[in-house]
Amino acid sequence: MQVFEGHSLLTDAVAAVDEAISDWDKAVRPDIIFAFHSTKQDPHLVAKVLRERFPDALIAGGTTAGEWRTGNYQKSSLVLTSISSPNIRWSLDVVEDIVAITEKTATDVFRNLLTKLDITPSDLRPNRHFCIGLVDGVRGLDGSAVAAMANQLGNVPFLGGNMADDLKFTETFVMANGRAISGGGVFVLAECDEPFKPFKHQHFVPGDVDMVISRAVESERKVLRLDGKPAAEHYAKLIGYAVEDLCFQVFSDHPVIYRYGDENYVRTITSANDDGSLTFYCAIEEGMVLNLCKQKDMSAELEEQISGLVEDGGEASLLLVCNCSFRGLEAEGKSLSQDLAKHVTRAAKHVMGFDSYGELWNGLHINQTLVGLAIGRE
Repeated sequence: MQVFEGHSLLTDAVAAVDEAISDWDKAVRPDIIFAFHSTKQDPHLVAKVLRERFPDALIAGGTTAGEWRTGNYQKSSLVLTSISSPNIRWSLDVVEDIVAITEKTATDVFRNLLTKLDITPSDLRPNRHFCIGLVDGVRGLDGSAVAAMANQLGNVPFLGGNMADDLKFTETFVMANGRAISGGGVFVLAECDEPFKPFKHQHFVPGDVDMVISRAVESERKVLRLDGKPAAEHYAKLIGYAVEDLCFQVFSDHPVIYRYGDENYVRTITSANDDGSLTFYCAIEEGMVLNLCKQKDMSAELEEQISGLVEDGGEASLLLVCNCSFRGLEAEGKSLSQDLAKHVTRAAKHVMGFDSYGELWNGLHINQTLVGLAIGRE
């Protein structure tokens, strides 16, 4: 596997792309390029220039709330990674409107991905195929698109993230083959004869207090009542705050966990509203049991998990990272950002990734989590 990476802090999109690829071997023709960038660079120009520079490569990516590269975490930058390997075949398909996705839409996307690889559903193997999803991070937060695609993929590993816009929460873009699309989604299916391993990391564990969503507006991800009480007031009381003190940082420090099967998934609150309700970043349902979780040391927990990953399979050639922007805020507040970047770099020779508005993990849209995919072996 040949991997080239580059980055630029220039805000001019053309100059940023040219700087990021300046050291790439011109003789190598990438099979696929992943591009993650801040809102400082024009997404339409980045997409256009990359298509002009690499007309034969698949291109996927989008806007972020922070960029990851080998050994470093940064903001306001463009990060590019090209992959060439005779052992990996890639296909890409686009959903123009992620909110309008249906089971039929997902079926069509799935069939397109298979057709481009010249395979059938019966050919899919969880140890040979994986899917990466990159979806709009403002309009596509209800999780239905993720669930619809996961239903098609079955037990094929499926992970990715919601694109971001530097915490403006206004408009995000996904990138696909020369276009930047607001409100859309990009799905990449790979047939991989290199070893690969997906993993999920979070540093929250179940606490002692459960709450039941007793009334909600599910389409708006809004919880009106918890345990039969006004949601914001009840949540604030349980964590020892006044309602008027609830804010972005408090929600980041005090998320809740939803238990599904044998795993715990973090659900993050985005706002306390004037009507006494709480709005969540992820899909919620009436009757869902939420747990007030406890926080462990993020850096130490990640270091331990990465060490286990390396011990199990050795150093990978490439690591894709989708990291929640709330984790990014916590790391920045505790001056841990570069420590986390160094931890993940121990797992692979090359690292690429971004801070997201929610992570995708096998059919679920989750929060305050880092999901990753290690590909190849050094």
